[in-house]
Amino acid sequence: MVFTLDEELDELTITDSDNEEAPQQLLQPPGADHVARRRRRSSKLEKLPVIAPPHSRRLSVSVGEGQASSLDPKVLSDFKPVRALGQGAYGKVILVKDDSTSKLYAMKQLQKAEIIIENEDTPDVSKRVERIFAERTILSQLDHPNVVKLFYTFHDNSKLYLLLQYIPGGELFYHLKERGTLDEDTAAFYAAEISCALKFLHQKGIVYRDLKPENCLLDARGHLVLTDFGLSKKSVDENSSSSPAEDVSELHSIIGTPEYCAPEILQGLPYTRNCDWYSLGCLVYDMLVGKPPYTGANHKVILNKIQKEKAGPRIPYYLSEGMKDWLGALLKKDRNKRWDVDRYWAAPLTTKKESGSRKKKRRAGQERVSPYTTHFVFRKINWTMMQDGALQRGEQGPIMPVITDLELAENFDEEFTSLACEDDDRETTATFKSDVFKGFSYKASGSYLEKYF
Repeated sequence: MVFTLDEELDELTITDSDNEEAPQQLLQPPGADHVARRRRRSSKLEKLPVIAPPHSRRLSVSVGEGQASSLDPKVLSDFKPVRALGQGAYGKVILVKDDSTSKLYAMKQLQKAEIIIENEDTPDVSKRVERIFAERTILSQLDHPNVVKLFYTFHDNSKLYLLLQYIPGGELFYHLKERGTLDEDTAAFYAAEISCALKFLHQKGIVYRDLKPENCLLDARGHLVLTDFGLSKKSVDENSSSSPAEDVSELHSIIGTPEYCAPEILQGLPYTRNCDWYSLGCLVYDMLVGKPPYTGANHKVILNKIQKEKAGPRIPYYLSEGMKDWLGALLKKDRNKRWDVDRYWAAPLTTKKESGSRKKKRRAGQERVSPYTTHFVFRKINWTMMQDGALQRGEQGPIMPVITDLELAENFDEEFTSLACEDDDRETTATFKSDVFKGFSYKASGSYLEKYF
């Protein structure tokens, strides 16, 4: 979540249940109570090692990008901590209140020590610094109703701070844990909102790469918002943002959350933005079934399961034929046979004669070329209103979070909200005066701030 950073890895042992799925699990629809009891955060699993080829192209970051010369910098003392919202390997996410305006923000705090000090998992410090700058740079350039907003960034001698939009509805993970599973119409609605966000990102030359329930938040009106762009990658081709049809450059980094990763990433093969659509299939499968298609103690176990299932994951019989068809098209392990949603997003304008001549039955195994937005599962979606934001502004989503007091953070897990906002052991907070983070500070334009407050 925005608001959830990657957690420390737990020591997990592989059991028989990690290696084989029991066929009878799919014979009955899962009960909500059963699913809620056994649901666990995907970040508890072993994270993929971040491996990038030595000659991969990097996102260039200019010092002070996005800053006005008259920038009035924010400092930590401008904000009063209210409640913890999340905790991860690099730091915490805190709900804070601006002392001067009483506005609420989600403050993502990153420990410089955890980023700068070399470790065995990622010895290249420059890569970790690059990802931190990439998140700040990407978010500062985005404005979409289903993407979290960034308002300020600043840093002191020990931490980096990102002041983000506070999304009070909490993680989708929290609501799935409470409900167990979602009905198909609800899952299709949120799949459509995520699809709009992914299509927007891909047009900007950005691959998201970490779609999972913990990174999807619900706002006060029940609409879904993507957050945590720490693993996202922006194309280094500057023309990609002005040309919607242009592909994101081929990617190689082995990165992400194993249960929701495309097979080509787990295998260490080159991949493109299409990996995000496979992750969407995994997420919707999770919404409907109560777990992702493949689970295991680490990415090797998950990859073994994917390779054993030559026809793709087993989709439960109790889902509708339309949903089975949609999931099957996205969950193809061969990316060349997977639905290229960005290419076949909507139906092209054609004459009746042309449309009649193109109606040919697709053979099994062929690439799907039908329009994504016209699929049966989206029959209740008004794509025009959703894509321009009118739906998000004017109508409620299918899950309405219960909010009695914004400062209570009622829709965030107690495991986070019960944490202290301040560091318990201040002696472990190292001080860094290095200029490696020079240029990190940022302030959104005044019109942008006024638009959302």
